[in-house]
Amino acid sequence: MSRLLTAAGAIVDRIKINAVTREMRDGRAVWIKRRRPIARPVAALANRFFDLVGNPVATLSGAAWQAWEVDCFRHFHGETHRAFRCGDDAVAADELPGRSLSHHLDAATLSEEMLAAAGRDLRLAHEWHCDAFGAAWSHGDPHSGNFIFNADDGRARLIDFEVRHHSALPADQRHADDLLVFLQDLMGRIAADRWVPCATAFLSAYGRDDIIALFEKRFVLPRGLARLWWSVRTTYLPRAELARRIHALRTTISSLAAA
Repeated sequence: MSRLLTAAGAIVDRIKINAVTREMRDGRAVWIKRRRPIARPVAALANRFFDLVGNPVATLSGAAWQAWEVDCFRHFHGETHRAFRCGDDAVAADELPGRSLSHHLDAATLSEEMLAAAGRDLRLAHEWHCDAFGAAWSHGDPHSGNFIFNADDGRARLIDFEVRHHSALPADQRHADDLLVFLQDLMGRIAADRWVPCATAFLSAYGRDDIIALFEKRFVLPRGLARLWWSVRTTYLPRAELARRIHALRTTISSLAAA
């Protein structure tokens, strides 16, 4: 059963429910995201899997997805960049300047400065009082590929608003989950000697001690089905190394809190 669910998790993580193309419109680069015909059944499968493994988000579909994607993009970037519905099952958004933190991870060019920028921008994003939650906003899937770092202004801007936390989850728990998602991705892909300094740069710039304390409580290797999703999100980092990195960061967080 566990092997089956692990395989299902890998499939959920890798299946692309969108066809994404880059086009020029009115002299501006625009990314068009169109839902594939398989999107709705795959989204339903993903949401069922998320429920089983305790991932507190849902993949959105149809008009709800389009509205959430466009509204979030406009809120964060609307002063300088456009976002709009593009047909019955597509959205479009202007290209943001820079490259994703995931690109920098792959190219071994990720710096503590970039991670600090991501921490600052995530904290600012978490301050938005969002009508959909009736409380502070959260992303739901802020992995490194969903931050675009622009060296010109030192910002790491959020993109891709396809999932949403369950609204019943309190804001502080949603915010702690956002920290967890980002650091799971980083932990599974960065060199061992850079893990603690880079994670600390992100958390220090985020700077909310109350949320970091909640994150620390959740930053333990889980048992049962939740462990399967951790495997997917940490790029199948071996268990011993995963445990070592968790312990190292928790020790650092505790030391900083006591200082």
